[in-house]
Amino acid sequence: MFSKSSSPREMTEVKRPEVESIVAELKAGDADTRKMYRKMLLEKGVDLNVAWLKKMMTEQAQLSEKMTFFWHGHFACRDDNPLLLQSLNNEMRANSLGNFKNLLLAVAQSPAMLKFLNNLQNKKDAPNENFAREVMELFTLGRGNYTEHDIKEAARAFTGWSFDKDTLEFHFREKQHDFGNKEFFGKTGNFDGKDIIDMILFKEECARFIAGKIYQFFVNDLPDEKVIADLGHKLYMSDYDIGELMKEIFLADWFYEPKNVGTRVKSPVELIVNTSRFLNAEYAGNDALIFVQRILGQVLFLPPNVAGWPNGKRWIDSSSMIFRMDFGRKLVDVSEFTQRLKADDDTDPNMVMLKEKSLKKKGRFFELDATINWDVLSASFNSTADVQFFNDVSQALLVAGKVNYDNAGFQFKEGEKSAKLKALFVYLTGRPEFQLC
Repeated sequence: MFSKSSSPREMTEVKRPEVESIVAELKAGDADTRKMYRKMLLEKGVDLNVAWLKKMMTEQAQLSEKMTFFWHGHFACRDDNPLLLQSLNNEMRANSLGNFKNLLLAVAQSPAMLKFLNNLQNKKDAPNENFAREVMELFTLGRGNYTEHDIKEAARAFTGWSFDKDTLEFHFREKQHDFGNKEFFGKTGNFDGKDIIDMILFKEECARFIAGKIYQFFVNDLPDEKVIADLGHKLYMSDYDIGELMKEIFLADWFYEPKNVGTRVKSPVELIVNTSRFLNAEYAGNDALIFVQRILGQVLFLPPNVAGWPNGKRWIDSSSMIFRMDFGRKLVDVSEFTQRLKADDDTDPNMVMLKEKSLKKKGRFFELDATINWDVLSASFNSTADVQFFNDVSQALLVAGKVNYDNAGFQFKEGEKSAKLKALFVYLTGRPEFQLC
């Protein structure tokens, strides 16, 4: 199921020489020059965003890519240098179904995360606790499984963890490291950062925490504590083999029980990817895909905070629900429309740039210009009878709630099969069931 032959390709959208040239100009130029090059750097971030979104739409190794998306939310990180974000994204992808210890260490030693969580300021004479706190609270254990003293001592152990700004590789700065004894989880020793990670992983609470996060992402927003405890134990006993955990989940009878099917609200990215993947849609330019993410409240590489994005019903509000229900029609019609952008993060330079980039003609007019080969798509459904055609397309699009043709209130009009598929696609994507996965 998780063979190496199905491993996804890494992201290479952002080219290092280009970014380094822009960064150099940012440091050397006057105010106007810096503004221009800052915008160029943000444009590279937009390119990275759209490249990954399109990769999710087309990648053959779908599970690895979906796991990368899961880890992207779990290890939430943002930075103004897209090269650092691309590197972190590739580390998550390479380890997405591997060993959690390897993944955790790769993320913890990535320049993007070290910078984001202020570990560059964590030095022996002035320890900064932010990195150590988030590693335990959000990445491994969850609240209640460590003390404030543990955070302080772990912060001392992580002093000196930095990166080389020329090579952009992890670098341990000995002169900044606290080599004194630390007391962590009741044990005393000259612990360094790797020792802290090993001691965290030794606690089975860590495995249960990770299993719980994966369960709520792939199975059900409402946690089943008994199942999660069992999954956590198995993850712990497998030495944190993520691939084995996913097999355990997908082969379990309870995974396919009605109570666990179609219970999760699709995140905005899942909605965009699922819809576009079904259509095999190709988008012209970046603006439309950036704009849709902005409207729905989830922009790749720009999490709202270190805790990542919310899940479940919190994706639904009066504004986004209308757009979500009409998303399929907008793809089919390719008509101009207006939409108020969410007001959150208006002071963030990245969000301001994305908002300005999405605006056209000063009047907030937008166009989802997608190329869809309806003839090829309709030919992929062998059924000719209307009822069977309806059922086949419904089964392909809807995970939750079987729609009965007789009670659906939908009537095919005479015409080509591709025209029937268009009408049916608009109808089904406008149903509440399409919002669930």
